[in-house]
Amino acid sequence: MNYQPPTPAFQQPPAAKPAQGLAIAGLICGIVAFLIVPPLFGILGIVFGGVSWSKGNKLGRVATFVAIAGLIIGMIVGAAIGASNA
Repeated sequence: MNYQPPTPAFQQPPAAKPAQGLAIAGLICGIVAFLIVPPLFGILGIVFGGVSWSKGNKLGRVATFVAIAGLIIGMIVGAAIGASNA
């Protein structure tokens, strides 16, 4: 005898695409970190991008790297401007 389980009356909906809100917030924070308050916006961008990346969002990876670059470059530019004003 070949036993086959009964087919379900309905099918599961396809998996939802991960929301990109955190990735976009991380990307914006990373870009803002180039210009103003790099420690605040850079760290926020890294956190938002990292959380989004861990949820499987590819844009979260980009946001994380942009935020890291914004933090580093923003700190270097800030130090250079501060040194020139001294």
